[in-house]
Amino acid sequence: MHQRRNDLLVMLMVIALAWAFFAWLIAPDYASNIWPSAGAHQAASGAAVLVLLASMIYCFKIEDKMTDKLAQVTGGRYFESDGLCFMPLVRVVNQRYGNKNHRIAEISLYYQSRFSGPCDAVIHLRPKVRAFCSHRGGRDVHFAFRCPPGGFGVVHQPVAVHPDLMGESVEVEVAAVTNWPKTHGQKLRSHKGEPCGRFDVDWVLAYRQSEHELNGELELRNPAVIHLAMPEGVSTVIHKNEYLAETFDEYVAAT
Repeated sequence: MHQRRNDLLVMLMVIALAWAFFAWLIAPDYASNIWPSAGAHQAASGAAVLVLLASMIYCFKIEDKMTDKLAQVTGGRYFESDGLCFMPLVRVVNQRYGNKNHRIAEISLYYQSRFSGPCDAVIHLRPKVRAFCSHRGGRDVHFAFRCPPGGFGVVHQPVAVHPDLMGESVEVEVAAVTNWPKTHGQKLRSHKGEPCGRFDVDWVLAYRQSEHELNGELELRNPAVIHLAMPEGVSTVIHKNEYLAETFDEYVAAT
């Protein structure tokens, strides 16, 4: 991101330093009659070095290395768990099962990492009423996935929606836990998300989804609450509970 601009800044800084070297160390003794004056070259070259230095500090140390793409999808609001930002949204897709087309509701969990290290994430959604489910007989929706360095992506989880709650806004509790196998690495994005709840995870079995994770037994500590609008005219049964994961962007370190 901005690699060409950064290379140009470095080149301009080299030129400005050479100009300042000439203006301050050579011109007073060997080119004192330079137009408009040696003093003018000293002032201008010094100002150029300072401006370029400030620009390089901002571009290399302060400015985000990657675009906040999650904000573009969610309107700027999202949650965070230790560097992994996310926000669940609802969409409707048409799927064909057997000889019939079905309108299927999906919880689309958009996520984005703020750091250059990979991480494991487990995100849990619990509607306060039995509004939707991802598995037959379940109550909660449980996401477990690996986020690549600086990753931005989405996990689409098909859900069945209760017929009495179609078209309604439903309160959903949100909690998440992340694990960084190595380190967080370099910060790539500065904007932090809102805090959410937590829960205990056995990382050896983190990608398992059993009744404990899906039937409301998991203890959520201080969960955040959002409202999700349930679509109308969608399936009330689970046809296929396999999720679809897509990664749109990730960090590639410069070589």
